[in-house]
Amino acid sequence: MPWYRRHGKAATPITFEEFLRAMERAKSIKPEHRAFAALLYYTGVRRGEALRAVKEQFWVKDGFLFFDVGKRLKGGRETPPLNIPLNAPYVLDIWRVVKKTGKGERVFPFTDRTAYNIICRVFNTYPHHLRLSRITDFLMKGFNIAEVKSWTGHASTKSLDSYVGIVDVHRMGESLIGKPTK
Repeated sequence: MPWYRRHGKAATPITFEEFLRAMERAKSIKPEHRAFAALLYYTGVRRGEALRAVKEQFWVKDGFLFFDVGKRLKGGRETPPLNIPLNAPYVLDIWRVVKKTGKGERVFPFTDRTAYNIICRVFNTYPHHLRLSRITDFLMKGFNIAEVKSWTGHASTKSLDSYVGIVDVHRMGESLIGKPTK
């Protein structure tokens, strides 16, 4: 469960530009902390799903880093492995940390509290805010509910409602103006 005491519950997603700025500021933190932040941003997995991951759940193929999350927490479904483009910013950081991990060992061997503090330090928010950001981003890019459920492991459409952040409605308003006729 997210700790909202420090930041309050976030309603707006973290944009890709904000992610890049935050990660640039985080150059001085430990590589495994930076990799953890990048993994949560790109995948939108729960903090606990990332923390329990072992080396064998990650591999590289055809220019993608794959992450087999396994059975999702909170009654979620098992999903196909998630794929992240290897050339996306900071994805190689994740792969470097995975490669340094011993066989059968956890990739991110720190506590829930440390994981929370890492995201707080990098993004000034809580880990679940990255899940909200990923889900909202996918929906804004036009992915349908079935696709988002397959990525996130959500068992029902209703469970996605609480994750959809507030989006910029300006573009929606602009769409109300029909194209001028000649």
